[in-house]
Amino acid sequence: AAGVLCFSALAWSGDQWAAHFCYIFPALLLGVMFAPFLRGGDDLSVWFYNRKLWVGVAISYIALILLAGGASTALWAVEELFDLDFKTQFYSDIWAFAGLVVGPIYALYWVPERFKYTQDDCNDPPGLKFIVNWISAPMVFVYLAILYAYFARIIITGEVPNGHLAYMISGFIGAGVVTYLAAHPLRNEGTLQLRALYKVLFMAMIVPVGFHIYAIWERIGAYGVTEQRYMLALAAVWFAFLAFGNLRGRLPIRVIPMVLAALLVLASFGPWGAVSVSGKSQLARLEALLDEHGLVVDGKVVKAKEDLALEVRADISSILAYLCHTDRDAMLKGWFELKAKSSRYCNPSGLAGQLGFDYVSQYEARRQREDNWLFYLRPAEKAKVINISKYDLVIRDITPIVRSDELWSYTYRDAGVTARYEAPYVIMDFGGETLVKLDVAAFAKVKKDMDKNQLELYEVGENETAEYRFDFGYINGEHDGEVNVRSMEFDFYYRLKD
Repeated sequence: AAGVLCFSALAWSGDQWAAHFCYIFPALLLGVMFAPFLRGGDDLSVWFYNRKLWVGVAISYIALILLAGGASTALWAVEELFDLDFKTQFYSDIWAFAGLVVGPIYALYWVPERFKYTQDDCNDPPGLKFIVNWISAPMVFVYLAILYAYFARIIITGEVPNGHLAYMISGFIGAGVVTYLAAHPLRNEGTLQLRALYKVLFMAMIVPVGFHIYAIWERIGAYGVTEQRYMLALAAVWFAFLAFGNLRGRLPIRVIPMVLAALLVLASFGPWGAVSVSGKSQLARLEALLDEHGLVVDGKVVKAKEDLALEVRADISSILAYLCHTDRDAMLKGWFELKAKSSRYCNPSGLAGQLGFDYVSQYEARRQREDNWLFYLRPAEKAKVINISKYDLVIRDITPIVRSDELWSYTYRDAGVTARYEAPYVIMDFGGETLVKLDVAAFAKVKKDMDKNQLELYEVGENETAEYRFDFGYINGEHDGEVNVRSMEFDFYYRLKD
């Protein structure tokens, strides 16, 4: 009854109820591992209890897959043979019943009825000895070697760790802890690498834990807290507890899942929980950015009076996307005008438009920051009206083939114009003579300004022969000190003087 009430409270606590469950469900699963041993228990009993429990769970879910798969196949056969048409919901009902009812109930059958075991009672599952001795333990040392090599590189080069370091450390150390728990009864009779693992694992974790804390601290300092970063910070606390808690003596193995479960329970609710802290952190970042650039007047957002740097637009766009995608639109109501409830109620692109710039995705921002990536030139607002009174004709959607062994050309017979590309020039010919010649690389180099959000991607001019206008939809290329054009699309307006 208490459990049902707690889950109901979480479900009704707000729009982020699913995020709460992401913490409490793993905590409950971990709780099954140590629930019989809250008042104590030797490591051998804890290990063998969990060995019987989780092998039984695996068997029960293999059984439910066979049951659901067999029933679904039988239903499909009846459909095909007797020319019937069952609703697809029948299939989903079969799998839901097997996964939510049959599987869990059969798994309960495997829960051991006793919690005290002796050495004579215990036996390791077939194949475990080979796996932990010759696969898991060696791989843990490989992971540690990779981590330490990367740490040495960081120290030598002085480069700040990238955003993947904390995830990598969590995965590698997590694999070591799982191996440590799974191989417990073999710790004294295993191979040299397995015995070494039990001697050095927690001591070897100290340096990775330090880098883990540094990496997540850097990310939170730069981009604030999210549920994912909160979880990584939680992992850092757990790893630190294991690393330093085992220095004086080996902790009972039941303590390892017990501490993690307690941390997850604390993270699942309350003002200190992951959901609350993440939302407040991102909202505070957004408020600071809006205030810094004068985008809030009398409690309402206004359009930027001047161009905003790419980094600022990317940060604001990222926060708006996070708040919208995690159903935190209520936090934005005071500043932004939100439409009535609909599928596009909280649209980050629309909200960015209220601030006077195009939404910038993280992929686009990263691509524009780095050398040797594609950059994409695009006007924030393409002209809706163009004065064509001084032009006779417009040729639409010209897309030269830039990367080709042969020179590209195409003749528009109705206009009598041939478009050519001879890197880096776009050449427009009329009657066998050159009408206009434009250096597209030079044009892009001038127009490509990553700190601006308004790009006028057109070129207007005249010569002795014609008046003309190139109106680009995009120019795509590489930037490695020079601008190398890869592709483009443009409209060409012109009027012959003769």
